[in-house]
Amino acid sequence: MLHRAAKIAEQAHSGQKEKTGRPYIEHLRRVADSVETLDEKTVAYLHDVVEKGEGWSLERLKQAGFSSSVIAAVDALTKRMDESEEGSILRAASNELALPVKIADLRDNLWQAHQAGIAPDRYETGLSILSDVIARGGHSV
Repeated sequence: MLHRAAKIAEQAHSGQKEKTGRPYIEHLRRVADSVETLDEKTVAYLHDVVEKGEGWSLERLKQAGFSSSVIAAVDALTKRMDESEEGSILRAASNELALPVKIADLRDNLWQAHQAGIAPDRYETGLSILSDVIARGGHSV
């Protein structure tokens, strides 16, 4: 399923660029490389396909054969319209499979912001929110 997730991500984000101007798939690869389990890596590749990709929905991911836990994590990582940044981060933090992916995503976005000369505040704030949530649960960022 990891290979399938990578192929879907490559197709869904075809032509898109990350903050540094490089192909968007490179961001997804770095996030996947930063997490540990196969499910986490699968979610890392899929975490933006519903929100930013072309033609993908949670239902389509289900039809593609992904597990309910992977789909729930992708759902937790998909920002809703009119949702605050903090609300989105807290929702991602509430899903055990989504949490490490969100941390890796924010860290990579922070790195990209520094590389591209973009203000890093939103990513630093996101990591701070997650640190607070995790500290209450006994984990570390």
